[in-house]
Amino acid sequence: MNVSPEVLDWVRKAEADLAAAYRLVEGDPPLPDQTGFFCQQSAEKYLKAFLLAWGQVPPRTHDVDVLVELSMAIDPDFSHLQQVVEGLTEYAVIFRYPEEWSDEGSASDSLDQADQVRALVRKKLGLA
Repeated sequence: MNVSPEVLDWVRKAEADLAAAYRLVEGDPPLPDQTGFFCQQSAEKYLKAFLLAWGQVPPRTHDVDVLVELSMAIDPDFSHLQQVVEGLTEYAVIFRYPEEWSDEGSASDSLDQADQVRALVRKKLGLA
């Protein structure tokens, strides 16, 4: 697949968010709330890159579930991500305020979720 510069820009942003997430969880002390936030951001940007690569204008949403559904309409291989990304959208907002706190287990789960989105999108874009 011939990937446009705009798509590659989204991929670079997604990669930077995921790199930030890994640094935050591996820090001393680890920062699980922020790790989850950057995992959600990475997954969102990867899915938007995929949609752009197929000529779609990604909606202005942080809802990873919606982005997976839109991706499934293009490629049914994205259907397995429905369960994978469950709960990831919450990281865009919920842990940014003091009422809720994440933990290292949740941070690890969010890293796995983002990694799976990354792997599939990169494969589909021919960047694997």
